[in-house]
Amino acid sequence: MKPESTDTNTTTPDDGVDLESIPAGTAPAPTEVGVCVAEEHPTLAGRVLVRFERERGTSEQWLPCLLQVRPREGDRLLVIRAAGSAEAIVAGVVDGYRRRVDPDVRVANVRTIQDDESVRIQGPDGRGLVEVRASERGCVVTLLSPAATLSGQRSLAIEADEVTIRARQGGVSVSATDDVVVRGENINLN
Repeated sequence: MKPESTDTNTTTPDDGVDLESIPAGTAPAPTEVGVCVAEEHPTLAGRVLVRFERERGTSEQWLPCLLQVRPREGDRLLVIRAAGSAEAIVAGVVDGYRRRVDPDVRVANVRTIQDDESVRIQGPDGRGLVEVRASERGCVVTLLSPAATLSGQRSLAIEADEVTIRARQGGVSVSATDDVVVRGENINLN
């Protein structure tokens, strides 16, 4: 059986519009650089408002960010458009154009406890890691592991009006790879 022939020279009614004179739309680039103009969506978490300067003018879009990307207002952003995706994604902050500042710490969770309660953080195996409770003398933070380390990347400071270091059993060892300096109005040994 012979396939039916189709006429490819179809015409449309003359409505005064010359379809040939309309330029083809330009598809958005797979990667673009935009500027963050708002760092927090009013209702959706993880989205920022990005302004793009394009040939057709300025446009702004609320876009999702990759998990660890936290843009701030004024940051230049690398935005990617994955094939088949309905929207672009903020993939990173283009660094070096302005001084990086540490973000303000936002309180994520507040828990009020009674005198006989504590807040405990557990590891994935269910064993307790840290416990925080109130006492008559103030806040008590207890590291629950049999051996625990308090560690800092570059430096570690313990600061208060008064500091006491006490070993309940055994000695206290202080070691350093450089000089150990002890300053005080009076230094009492034994």
